[in-house]
Amino acid sequence: MWGEERATYENLKEWALECYFEGCRDHAVKKAWSHEQVMGYVAYQFDDGFDLPIEDLMWQVVLLVLSGGWLPQWDVEMRGAIADCIAKHGLDKLLVEVPNDEAETFLHDLGILQLI
Repeated sequence: MWGEERATYENLKEWALECYFEGCRDHAVKKAWSHEQVMGYVAYQFDDGFDLPIEDLMWQVVLLVLSGGWLPQWDVEMRGAIADCIAKHGLDKLLVEVPNDEAETFLHDLGILQLI
């Protein structure tokens, strides 16, 4: 989706927060959307996915964090998708091209979320 250059974890978080802000501003406040609807809006903005499995994995982690644990079904689905991606590709293989500092941040987040 994003061409030749890999989307960084930081970029994915920035994009998600921008979409979350827009969803809250344009829909939650004006139309009384729920948190679940805003999360759906954020996910939909990147519904086509990304070119690389590591980008998809990072995006799923970002969405899990933004869901804040307030959406039990969302939590189950995201955790399942994350576990499936790691099982399918192997975390070490997914991170092979990721710079050390970015990988450390991502691994730290996975640890906090008890995904590794």
